[in-house]
Amino acid sequence: MGTKVLIGLPTMEHIRRAEFLPHFMALDKPDGSMLITVHGQSPAESRNIIIQQALDNDCTHVFLMDDDVIVPQDAIIKLLSHDKDIVCGLYLMRGFPHFPVIFDEPFPDGQCKYMFLTSDKQALVPIVNCGFGIVLINTRVFKGMEKPWVRLGEIIKDGWCDDIGFFNRAREAGFKLFCDLDVRAGHMASVTVWPAFTDGRWVTEYTHSGGKIMIPQTVPQEAVK
Repeated sequence: MGTKVLIGLPTMEHIRRAEFLPHFMALDKPDGSMLITVHGQSPAESRNIIIQQALDNDCTHVFLMDDDVIVPQDAIIKLLSHDKDIVCGLYLMRGFPHFPVIFDEPFPDGQCKYMFLTSDKQALVPIVNCGFGIVLINTRVFKGMEKPWVRLGEIIKDGWCDDIGFFNRAREAGFKLFCDLDVRAGHMASVTVWPAFTDGRWVTEYTHSGGKIMIPQTVPQEAVK
């Protein structure tokens, strides 16, 4: 059987921003690929519906993405080329300091350590966990795991996170995880822009739920006296 990808997009009431749509529609995909969007309040339930549809339709892979992530047009094709159990693209947390949503060390409590983007990290790298924002999963992974595949509250009982627990269980079941650092996605954020004066200069300050970022104000050379 040839490659057959189910592209799954879970959403709530609406996508985060309209700019998501042209990127989503422009995705390159193998012939015979399928697409499903699932609307619901629980991301875990929506992902489980997507996974079940992939199995029911004899798909070889599921490509999961979030509706607040801008995915490169060739992402699916590049991730497929690695022929891995689980392979994700690279995107950053919305909150400052914007760590990458990939992890390289598991902790006993189920949580994981972020993989920091040092200069030696390039191309395809092994990881122990990742997010659901841009990830390709071979359906043999789901066939080797118990239902429900995706669950809320596994790591933090009253938490909304559903990815860390799933990928922990996939890894413990013997499946290997990788990240292609050349497949880079954008993560939409909401910020408030402030003028600020600090250390003797004007800066632009971006504040959001995770903290703040300051960059120097742009001043044309001819305006400098």
